[in-house]
Amino acid sequence: MNIQILTVGNEQNKVICVDDFLPDPVQMVDAAVQSTFTPYAAAAQRKGYPGVRTAAPADYGRVLTATVGNVLREEFAIAASAKITMLQEAMCMMTVPEAALGPLQTIPHFDASNPHFFATLLYLCDEFHGGTGFYRHNATGYETITPERCDHYLDTCYDELNSRRRTKRYFSDTDETFTKIGFISARFNRLVIYRGCLLHSANILSELSLGTDPRNNRLTANVFFSFNE
Repeated sequence: MNIQILTVGNEQNKVICVDDFLPDPVQMVDAAVQSTFTPYAAAAQRKGYPGVRTAAPADYGRVLTATVGNVLREEFAIAASAKITMLQEAMCMMTVPEAALGPLQTIPHFDASNPHFFATLLYLCDEFHGGTGFYRHNATGYETITPERCDHYLDTCYDELNSRRRTKRYFSDTDETFTKIGFISARFNRLVIYRGCLLHSANILSELSLGTDPRNNRLTANVFFSFNE
């Protein structure tokens, strides 16, 4: 493995990038091919992840936390006594065409305001499927949405969404509402780890990334977990 510790934005938030993470990542792709994917719960309301998911292989979450858990504790000053709680272990594919996106699916998002909540994304696809972008909300200047910032950010963000109609497209580059502060390209068997409170968005290059073919579309393994005392 090749581990890089990156920082993004004015707040200098850390993002961890691990190349060549699994010894045999093709096994994950093969498992996805044999799996049945279903839409996310909020899909009917055009909210949340714009695609489908299935359970990750049973031991993937354990391997992930055993491999990078100590790196996270060191880099994010997490106590040795804090226990890891798994919150999601899934393989995901984006499927929703841009014309069908809801307003919240056209802007960067955060996964949770808890600073000890972490998102991990293992790319099981190559650089032709874009990557992950990180952002600053221009009106508030926030790059992370903490519990203290959450209400202010959401109120401001909803006011912006209600004041004008957004173009139906997946978010990528800077616009009048959000500034792009960092980007990590997709790469097969590349693991990206960041606090879930960072504003981020999947960056896709074209509709070639949208679909349900694990061998050709934008397949990722998405695991969420938190550290708890």
